[in-house]
Amino acid sequence: MIQIQAFKLWNDFAEDTAAHESLQNALPAYIIKQRWFGGKALKLQRVRIEHILPLIYKSNRYYLLVLEVFYEDHEQEYYLLPVSWSAAQNSFSFAFFHGAENGYLADATLDVGFQKAIFELLLDGAQIKMPTGKLNFERGKAVADTERYYFSHLPALDQSNSSIFFNDKYFMKIYRKLFRETNPEVEMLRHLTESGGYAHVPSFCGSIIWERAKIPPVTIGLLMGKIDAPKDNWSTTGDELNDFLHAFIDGDFSIHEAVFEGVELLARRTAQMHAALAVATKDKSFSTEKFNPAYRNWIYDHLMNLLDVRIKMLAQKEDKLDEEAKRMAHLLMQKRAVIEAFFERIKKRPLKSLRTRIHGDFHLGQVLYHQRDFVIIDFEGEPESSILERKIKHSPLKDVAGIIRSYHYAVSAKLFYSSETTKLSNARIQRAADRWFYLIRETFTETYLEELGPNQKLYHNKSEINFLFLLHLLEKAIYEVGYELNGRPNWLKIPLRGVEQVLNELEKFEG
Repeated sequence: MIQIQAFKLWNDFAEDTAAHESLQNALPAYIIKQRWFGGKALKLQRVRIEHILPLIYKSNRYYLLVLEVFYEDHEQEYYLLPVSWSAAQNSFSFAFFHGAENGYLADATLDVGFQKAIFELLLDGAQIKMPTGKLNFERGKAVADTERYYFSHLPALDQSNSSIFFNDKYFMKIYRKLFRETNPEVEMLRHLTESGGYAHVPSFCGSIIWERAKIPPVTIGLLMGKIDAPKDNWSTTGDELNDFLHAFIDGDFSIHEAVFEGVELLARRTAQMHAALAVATKDKSFSTEKFNPAYRNWIYDHLMNLLDVRIKMLAQKEDKLDEEAKRMAHLLMQKRAVIEAFFERIKKRPLKSLRTRIHGDFHLGQVLYHQRDFVIIDFEGEPESSILERKIKHSPLKDVAGIIRSYHYAVSAKLFYSSETTKLSNARIQRAADRWFYLIRETFTETYLEELGPNQKLYHNKSEINFLFLLHLLEKAIYEVGYELNGRPNWLKIPLRGVEQVLNELEKFEG
């Protein structure tokens, strides 16, 4: 239990510098153990309470602590820690508040009183003045006028954010890591459900935004419609691949028709999502844009830097790779000039296709299977990108490439890393994986374009589609090389095979 020396009452905590200093000294040991803290791999130096936002609701007082976290070899990050106080210790308490008024501090997201307060403030569309700026509780159009608070509870497991369920109808995400920009997930869900008329995402039900003059807004929370889905599409695809795996071992290459039907449905939902994101509104952040010189230069620099970093990583860890991984890694290194020349086309090639806001981190794990249909979730964007980079408009084919790469991962992981295939040759497994993958890829891409229809405006012609698709497919595979080198080196062959597949296609590519 953290001991906090305080000289003032809880109601005066915002001005109690002694309590702040005591808490700051103890916070590093506390936050390092929390699931929501993303800096565990870094060397944490110290924590500073940068802002204290008092939240008073009826007779209860809470504080939203904005923590500035300092590291040895990394720029500082900002985290949210809402705190509540009680005279008696409970299972959520993490600190003893000792001084003029003895009591216990707890993470307020675990406090039912706090949960009720933020839900009712959101229903009221409240705007609360803060020492700096205001907290804006926005109510979404999907919330009925008659809605009220009945009950709330926590999910069994939290991830990088904290989650609260309300009335078994709503799901609130409390963002722990803070950015000085509105979180793209808030903007995307609001646009898709309130402007784009797209029904296959959680409905936008509200948000909590900290707004200050001349400073970009900070997203504290997002309220969405709750989706009861037992599995995501990564899991369901894995289940389907079990049948394929056993048939393949018995010498029978067969894919159930239901698998193709599922791929086609997801392709249609993806195309509809991209069409909804391209719907014209007064919000310029969602208007379509051309491939202008500024974007072309940015994406070219991004691709070249990505390639350079990944090749350096492969060179540094080459001695830890098996022979097949080394072969594919050497191919990537040897073909560097070919890849660079292909990337350079994005600067020079005439392009009449359009760019839009996109999902940005689209894979099978971001798709829930719900009531015999799909719901797409988690619009926060690519985790390695800055919050502003996540809002850059790209070709929607970047999303298509992401889901196609996810299908490649699914079949490769199932066939290469299952105990049932350990006695089979790699060559035989690779042939089967490639055949499954290309059939699924063709089904998805053809259905996607068919759903957009002949009058779609996003893509100019088939040549531009092929170019942009291969560009982002190669980008995604190269990105995945770094992910696997850092986290799962034994899976490195999956993205390297993805790079090899695109390189083979580039030899035939014209345009």
